[in-house]
Amino acid sequence: MYDRITGENPYGGPMRIYPAPHYTMGGLWVDYNLMSTIPGLFVLGEANFSDHGANRLGASALMQGLADGYFVIPYTIGDYLAKEKLEKIPADHAECRKAEDEVNARVRRLLAVKGKAHDRFVPSRSGILCWNHCGMSRTEAGSRRRWRRSRRCARSSGRT
Repeated sequence: MYDRITGENPYGGPMRIYPAPHYTMGGLWVDYNLMSTIPGLFVLGEANFSDHGANRLGASALMQGLADGYFVIPYTIGDYLAKEKLEKIPADHAECRKAEDEVNARVRRLLAVKGKAHDRFVPSRSGILCWNHCGMSRTEAGSRRRWRRSRRCARSSGRT
């Protein structure tokens, strides 16, 4: 690719790569559990310096964020929470009541949909569409196809 872009043979001499600001920004310091110096603040993907942020030349921000979110943080945050002494909050606290009311309202809206598709159909179908048409390699035609299929998928579930 380098030779096609520059017209130079990368095996015949040094490649001329200049550090752009993006490549030198670094990232927030994190420990092996992706926690920053602020207890309880976990930093994922491109925002941390661990595998990706300190040297952005050889990594993929999208994949790093996915890997951290899917494989790393579910285990490390549980370890952190298990060791913490969290303040007990009574169930009749105003914020607890507010959260419970919001959840109940959402559940009522979901139950009122009366859709034809299984509740897991739309998220799984949406994920497949995004994987196939909205990744790092994408085309305008693929993006338009994903948009049309997403709308159809939502209509079939009764969500629009």
